[in-house]
Amino acid sequence: MKQKGKPNYVKVLQNKKGWGIESVPDPKEEALIEARWDLCIGCGYCEVACSMFHYGVINRELSRIRIYRYLLPAPKSVQNICCQCSAEERECEKACPLDPPVIHYDKEKFHMVVDEDRCLGAKCGKCLKACPAKVPRFYPSRHKHAMVCDLCEKDGVRRPQCVEVCPSFALEFMEPQFPQHMQRIHPDEKAACMSERMKPLTPHKAQITPEELFGGER
Repeated sequence: MKQKGKPNYVKVLQNKKGWGIESVPDPKEEALIEARWDLCIGCGYCEVACSMFHYGVINRELSRIRIYRYLLPAPKSVQNICCQCSAEERECEKACPLDPPVIHYDKEKFHMVVDEDRCLGAKCGKCLKACPAKVPRFYPSRHKHAMVCDLCEKDGVRRPQCVEVCPSFALEFMEPQFPQHMQRIHPDEKAACMSERMKPLTPHKAQITPEELFGGER
């Protein structure tokens, strides 16, 4: 029996304009998913949403966004996702040995695409090797082509599911506004940057004694 006074959340989401809880207007042309490293809690909802949207199964190996987990020494998670590089920075596209490149930026859809029929798969893997953040994904047991974020575009409509489900607002669907070089690095490097802010704790201990912190005996 339907309870009075409670909204139908499925219909609310279907009819919602824009992205996020605030219904921020969707980008009109070039766009990317901005990953907020500081806000990620490592829940993995984004990976589930991505694999469900593209394959209808829950399998993080099929997700185009990946969560890396670290002990910095405090537990911390970092997202890794394609930032839809500008033309001069698309190392994956430059590295593809085929002409035209299998992996390339679609100027009409405004996101990276992969020609699945022509891709040489993991045996080539030059796009993965060239990408500074190691974003392109391969899952040979399921398919032979590379996977890269397509902003969940369908019939010309982009609605990234990872952004929609993130409970900590650690992913933002937005037009490029900042230099992308900080997104074009591997999560290991991002984690190293964050660990610097947690000193005097060392990367090897989750807890240190007061003597180590303040010096002398207490």
